[in-house]
Amino acid sequence: MASQADKHVASIKSLLLRAWRERWSDVQWGIAIKKVIPSGTVGDNWNLADLILQQSLVGSSPNSLVLSYLKHAQSAQVVSSAAVLKSVLTYDDVGKPYCIRSLLELVAGIIPRASRYGTSEDAVGLCHAMQECLNWMLTVIHKSLQRVQDGKLLAELGGIVEKTSEVINLMVVNESNCAMLYIAKYEDQDTSRQIEQTELNIRGMLNQLQQTHITATTREKVEQMLRGLPSIRHIPTADSGAHVDHHGYHVFTSISVVITLEAVLSPTNEIQPIVEQLLLIERLKKLTRAELFCHIFRACFLGLVDSKDGPEELKWAAFTFLKLPILLTNFHQHTVGHEAGLELEHGFDRLLNYISLLDMADIKCGCDCLKFLLLELCNKYSLLVDAQCHKLLTRRSNESQKSKSQDVPNSQPSPSLIIKAEPTVISILKTLDADYSKNQDAFMGVLCHMMSGKSFELILAAAAATGKLQSFAVKLIKFNEFAKQSTGEASQGSQTRALLFDITFLMVSHIAQLYGVETVTSSQESSESFFAQWAQRCLPEDGKYKPLEDTGYMPDQNKCEALLSQLMGELKTSLTRWNEICNNIPYVIQEVLYAWEHGAITTEKVTSILTSAKSKMCFLPVVISCWLCSHISTLSHEARQKPIFMLRQLCVPVENPDSRYYQERSHLMTNIIHKMAQDLVPQTSVRTTASSLTVIQPKANTQKLLLTTFKDAYIKGWLDIMMVHTLEHLYMVCRSEWFCAAVIKEMLNYTRVEELSQSTALAYGILQIDIEQLTLCLLHDILPKLLLGVSKRNNLVDPRGRALAVLTAQCIAAAHVLHCTRKGNSSPMRRGRKRSRRDIEVEDCDESIKPGKIRKIAEDQPHPLTLDSEGFNLEFIYNADEPASPTFDRKVPLNRALVNLFKIFSLVVSDSSVSQKTWFVLSFMEEISKCGADVSKFILQFIPGTMIIQLLKCFPNDVRVGFVLNTCDLSSVTGRKTAARAICQQARTCRKRDTT
Repeated sequence: MASQADKHVASIKSLLLRAWRERWSDVQWGIAIKKVIPSGTVGDNWNLADLILQQSLVGSSPNSLVLSYLKHAQSAQVVSSAAVLKSVLTYDDVGKPYCIRSLLELVAGIIPRASRYGTSEDAVGLCHAMQECLNWMLTVIHKSLQRVQDGKLLAELGGIVEKTSEVINLMVVNESNCAMLYIAKYEDQDTSRQIEQTELNIRGMLNQLQQTHITATTREKVEQMLRGLPSIRHIPTADSGAHVDHHGYHVFTSISVVITLEAVLSPTNEIQPIVEQLLLIERLKKLTRAELFCHIFRACFLGLVDSKDGPEELKWAAFTFLKLPILLTNFHQHTVGHEAGLELEHGFDRLLNYISLLDMADIKCGCDCLKFLLLELCNKYSLLVDAQCHKLLTRRSNESQKSKSQDVPNSQPSPSLIIKAEPTVISILKTLDADYSKNQDAFMGVLCHMMSGKSFELILAAAAATGKLQSFAVKLIKFNEFAKQSTGEASQGSQTRALLFDITFLMVSHIAQLYGVETVTSSQESSESFFAQWAQRCLPEDGKYKPLEDTGYMPDQNKCEALLSQLMGELKTSLTRWNEICNNIPYVIQEVLYAWEHGAITTEKVTSILTSAKSKMCFLPVVISCWLCSHISTLSHEARQKPIFMLRQLCVPVENPDSRYYQERSHLMTNIIHKMAQDLVPQTSVRTTASSLTVIQPKANTQKLLLTTFKDAYIKGWLDIMMVHTLEHLYMVCRSEWFCAAVIKEMLNYTRVEELSQSTALAYGILQIDIEQLTLCLLHDILPKLLLGVSKRNNLVDPRGRALAVLTAQCIAAAHVLHCTRKGNSSPMRRGRKRSRRDIEVEDCDESIKPGKIRKIAEDQPHPLTLDSEGFNLEFIYNADEPASPTFDRKVPLNRALVNLFKIFSLVVSDSSVSQKTWFVLSFMEEISKCGADVSKFILQFIPGTMIIQLLKCFPNDVRVGFVLNTCDLSSVTGRKTAARAICQQARTCRKRDTT
């Protein structure tokens, strides 16, 4: 094999000498060389470029005739551009200026069209060759300047410097060449660093050279070349299509809805998730930090105005004056390169332009709300200095249009109350840390004092906003555990212990109702407690009732009979196990109800039993109501009358009770039962409670209700309290698939670009109710139906198609950021007052897998688990050049959804016809590149390598260089090959377009 190659090399050399002696033209040479080179091969295999250059650069001056042979061979693609450029690199002797100049002319002829000749096989090699050629030219300039400084060959070397600078400028002004060099930066980082170092050396040398050494023209050309070099280190931005504007009013819509959902539905959330979501919006909308702060402040003050005198007033006050400062402190950790306090001041400066909003907030709350917030940020968190606060307050005082008489409140305003409640929470937590086996009366006094008036709601709101609610609930559960069993103490002691159990049970039940059962069950300290287990088995969640049969508890018949005897007489507290009472009393009431329905006992007897149950211990009506609600939910309308009668009886406190703190306990008991029964009992019978602002009637048109809510929010640009609870209730009552489809449908009802901008921003905010689950619905259900179906194609026509692409990209980014935030947290993330349906489905799926199947999977899969092993065909994602298929977490539904989506995209772009579906794929890919490096890299790891080439074939005039570089993962070999191949194809397309 080696001898055969030597024969070909010898033949080429002999032919070259003959051509030179006989003075062949370049065309004659081209015809002859093709006869020597074996069919199906190129001159690169025999180092044709090196052989020609060796013969042409023998002396001090180049042989122009032989060089013309090389130019012709390259133009005829007998030898590749990469091979020619690599051959040039071996000659860097600036002592032969005429040879160097001829090489520069050769390179100048190749560079403008080099990327047009790149093929799928040598595209990356061409990138590398161009990078090394650039390094070679910069080295030539640097060496030439060094000789010029020494006073040698000033004229000749000055010409070399000018010519080299011109060729480099020719290279960097071409977008395709810059893209090839950008790819090469990832392929060969050592050469990239050499280029940067040589550039610095040239800059330093240029500053040292005197005017006598170098002409002004030469200096100007070198400086022009240096100004153009940074373009090879940045991705050119190029977009296509009908763009949907995301600035101004539309940005506020997204931020305000996200803030509203966080403040109203998710008061116990940790800070980091909402910070990451807001930072994502900042990145997507290209906001400054001051603009982001201003939008957040506006949303908070709108919430204060909207919630005044309503059940959510304390939540908004707690978020604005307690949680917002913590959120801003967290933002400062992400502030790099500028003064954090200055950005915050500029944000407040923008807020002060909304004079009417600030005046309305002050009038509604009865205080200077901005002053309260600024003092918190200045005095407690040191985010602002005194001078900044004074400047802002002075401007606010001068511009305010409210009358001075309106500054004097009739009662203490909620901002003042909530700020004072924070140290109270800390003090209460310290008090509850004491030994609860001693001085129980004192503890009961503290707890009952908290239950009076609005104190308990105020403390809960402050604790939730500051992240201390779970700790507070856990301490109450410890008291409840201590008091659940009497141990033979005196009558007074047993009554005190019973009251302690009753009070703590009611308080923790109220917390679980308002903030979710997971608030009291997710902590390891309380997960094994009686209350946590009872709440998981029996306490209704979000209108979902739990059947008595599913509790897994087997009642003791003797204890049930004893309990019924006590209810018909007097309830004992001595030697009573209150946890057993809780477990047995539903079965007792069940027997009472059945006896009443069969006529065995009278209505008066039932009333007497219920009165006895609520006369001393108020937690008993709560436990009974849990079963009654579950039982009522399974009955027809006619069969509900007697259970509802019992439920109403439990809601009425006993008159003239002889039990201590009965008024406080019964008030809390009534609130708990009212909230529990709100969906079952007509509203005329049960008054509306704190979080039951909207109840959807059974025959209500849910689509019409969502349409009305969406339109109202679209007109306002933000969600009020009623809208929030309507959307929450719709999501809980209807399936997530329906909710997502309905929101998308309302969003796409608009046709104008500015209208779609507003509706897209609103839809994005609404989907934050459960962004992970709703994103999965969008990827699994909505998009496949649009892309694979034949109906509703108008929804993919721009600007609707672009709006849907924007929403899809943003939702995927938000879901991914939320998943990463939760994954990096040691404690579980709690989104809202309910578990995500996605979490429930994953848990059910995991529980349904039998251990035997798990073992079989483990035996069959000795290698790391990939999507290939999960039934996904990923041949379109990776090439054989890669060592293995990408490894993913099979428990992350978003990964599976994206794989399926890109499968559909691959089918769409491979179709023989180009349609709006194909355009939607391109729009989606463009929007993904705007989501930031981390998010786009995560999403685009699933993209098939051939899809970029297919899109380029479908839209040759719209797929630009910037899109290719943003879409391909340049950190991988496959990504660089795909990008280089696409750049070469795009360059050829541009050439054809220019020539026609």
